[in-house]
Amino acid sequence: MRTVAAPVRVASPPSAGWSAPRALAAATLLALALFATRLWTGRAFDAGPRPMPLTDARDLPVIRADGTGARLGDALRPGLPTLVSVWASWCGPCRQEAPAIAALRRRFGPERLNIVYLNARDADAAPAWRDAMTRAAGLTPGSQVRMEDASLVRFTNDPAPAIPRTYLYDRRGSAVATIIGYKPLALARIAGLVEDDRS
Repeated sequence: MRTVAAPVRVASPPSAGWSAPRALAAATLLALALFATRLWTGRAFDAGPRPMPLTDARDLPVIRADGTGARLGDALRPGLPTLVSVWASWCGPCRQEAPAIAALRRRFGPERLNIVYLNARDADAAPAWRDAMTRAAGLTPGSQVRMEDASLVRFTNDPAPAIPRTYLYDRRGSAVATIIGYKPLALARIAGLVEDDRS
């Protein structure tokens, strides 16, 4: 009896690339990972140098919109949470951020939240430009103050402070949040921190 050998199957060589469904799945996972990273960084408050406590920063010199000198503390009502937004009229991300500041002012009146709109590195800007930025942030032009670079470095504890830069202090004057750059989701979280600061 003659045995017949079974036919030998030769495996086809592996394809050079991924199949279309596999490539699509990988691209989708990568896109989701990037989106999650952007979402997290957009929601997260920044680490890094902490600003001066508000109790010390109150004595820093500022210049009012009318050109007269003052102290940062002159713009603050005691016993309230305080938001300090550092901006300049030439700063594109600062212009993007202004409506978020306006939303905070609409939600929390001056009796619930100090907002200090702190103009920096902008000494040569026309007053009309600075006033327009202040109005875009939902504030009166007279509510802005300007700080010279040396004082700004002391305030931020950063030798080269990037802007926009937003600090939230609790009612005791301790910094509780720092946002560097325009981060809408992080800015949206500020409202919750203000609501929680009732003790």
